[in-house]
Amino acid sequence: MVVKHLPKLILNHVDAWGITLIIGMVVLIIHPPFQLELIGIPAILAFCYWLGFAVNDYFDAPFDGQDAKKGRGNFFVHVPFTQLQAMLFFGAISIGLIALFATFGLKGIIVVSSGLLAIWAYSAPPLRLKSRPVFDLVMHMIFVQSFPYLACMVLLGLQWTRLDSALLSVFILTSLSAQLEQQIRDYALDLETDRNFTTTFGAPTSAFLLKLTSGTLVILFTYYIVARIIPTTLLPFGLLFLPMLLHRFFRGALAARPETLGRALLIAALVYMGYVSTSGLLGLR
Repeated sequence: MVVKHLPKLILNHVDAWGITLIIGMVVLIIHPPFQLELIGIPAILAFCYWLGFAVNDYFDAPFDGQDAKKGRGNFFVHVPFTQLQAMLFFGAISIGLIALFATFGLKGIIVVSSGLLAIWAYSAPPLRLKSRPVFDLVMHMIFVQSFPYLACMVLLGLQWTRLDSALLSVFILTSLSAQLEQQIRDYALDLETDRNFTTTFGAPTSAFLLKLTSGTLVILFTYYIVARIIPTTLLPFGLLFLPMLLHRFFRGALAARPETLGRALLIAALVYMGYVSTSGLLGLR
């Protein structure tokens, strides 16, 4: 039974931790020289985000089990863990991560401790910040796409630039809009099972904020490109995800975007990331 549902545990939320990998690789690319041996840092951060979403699925299992579609994708709905089993499973992985990040010294301990604390504060009771309106959005703005970028910068001891500030602002808005989109998608279920910003303030409010943040994101990214703050090397990433942004303006307030669209764009982004990384490794422009 466990083996049958194992792909759900491994591949669920691949779009989310796949983005983490891309963000970490972007840090390496825009702070040359590109070094192959440093790819392990984005990879381990992507694993950390896989862990974070696994923890979230564990605590969401009672809620996801009430919805056929969400329940199918949650490993812990099909393979229930006792509290002790979950503590041993996640605890062992966390100890391993702490030991690994400790090789970076104090800054590594700070990064991994902040990340693990955020994972439990967001998903687990008694805090469960994902069920506290406003805090749920703030956590996404800080930790979903912004934190892996900052973590790479800190671990590698890189000097902060104007480009880093521009990209961080893009990641903050992208994280916020993605969470609003997800809450709108799950609005009907969350009304019955949970509490968050959208169930508290209403789907129309979240839909308005989604369009506002998405529009701001498009304008801001365009400005950064025109002002040559963001190099044209990164422009294809913006163009790849533009269909998802535009989709938000041409649909009903409660309509969800096709999941296949997000997966297809992620694969395309990973392929382009591979091309850019190889070019950097070979010293090409």
